[in-house]
Amino acid sequence: MNQREMTTENFERDSLTAFEKMLQGYKKAKQSLVWESNMDDLIERMTHLPTAPFPTELMKLFDYNYLVLSDDISTLIQKALQIREQMQHTQRFVHIEEKYYSLPFLPKNTFLKKLKVFNNEGELCYQQMGKLYIRFNRLLIWILPGRKSFSFHDIFTFKQKSIQLRDLEIYYYSPFLDLTTTDPQCYYDFFCDYYGKAQFLKYFNTKDIISFALDNSFDNTLHNTPKALEEILKLTSSQQVLWAYFLFRLMGMKLRLHIDAAMMTRFLLIVNRNDLEDYKKSYFYKLVSKAPFVKEDKKLLADLETIRLHFQKSKLPTGDIDKEILNLITN
Repeated sequence: MNQREMTTENFERDSLTAFEKMLQGYKKAKQSLVWESNMDDLIERMTHLPTAPFPTELMKLFDYNYLVLSDDISTLIQKALQIREQMQHTQRFVHIEEKYYSLPFLPKNTFLKKLKVFNNEGELCYQQMGKLYIRFNRLLIWILPGRKSFSFHDIFTFKQKSIQLRDLEIYYYSPFLDLTTTDPQCYYDFFCDYYGKAQFLKYFNTKDIISFALDNSFDNTLHNTPKALEEILKLTSSQQVLWAYFLFRLMGMKLRLHIDAAMMTRFLLIVNRNDLEDYKKSYFYKLVSKAPFVKEDKKLLADLETIRLHFQKSKLPTGDIDKEILNLITN
């Protein structure tokens, strides 16, 4: 990833890029016979998250401070670095001790005498003992002249005994950072990767529900609320796009993450009772493809204020709209 200014807006876009790359990989794999019968395994591989204590704490931080408290990404990175300071002396790793038999005529590092595996606390979790036995019948054959059909080390046989003393946790570490990492960009990349994977999983959990809602709910709702429909039709095309954008957000469905531009365009065409054929050539599709940035800043701000007022009249929450207006004003 190229170095970029670490703003919340850029973070959302870079996370979306991570999501879209996984979605493209999934779609390509779906067309291949290799993954045809094992798509769940593919999704698990694509969304594999680290299990080591440090990245686990950072994922918890993101889930609460970013998704619940709406901290900006710079604040989140600073808090992540503080966690790193608190945990930097508690790096966890598995320690292994091994010892091999070293006898004349035996290949080096072949017969394991003792293997010990310790967890991050230094506790012995797993032990493997090996023992060499001499096959006397082969030894006699080897000693007799003219009958050396095998080498000296074939005279030995080897048996192992394994003992598990306690469960051994093997952690999966993040490829982006560990407790030695102080570069804020690495933390930014880590959170982008995590958020992209989280949205990818959410997409698969909700896409069937979304399709059902579009097929069954909206058309009936429009027929039952003609006055509300009239108010919507008074809005300009760009305002209608913003209205649909924030309406879906209100229902927990983000454009490009849970619904695509084609789906939202068809929804708006239905609202306006327009033909769905060649929907990609419609002006709505052009606007939806870049929503919520459907106009230049000042004109966009005016449209956002209009949609905010529309939501207030309908007694709908305006938190997402307020946040977008604030971003425009501060930037």
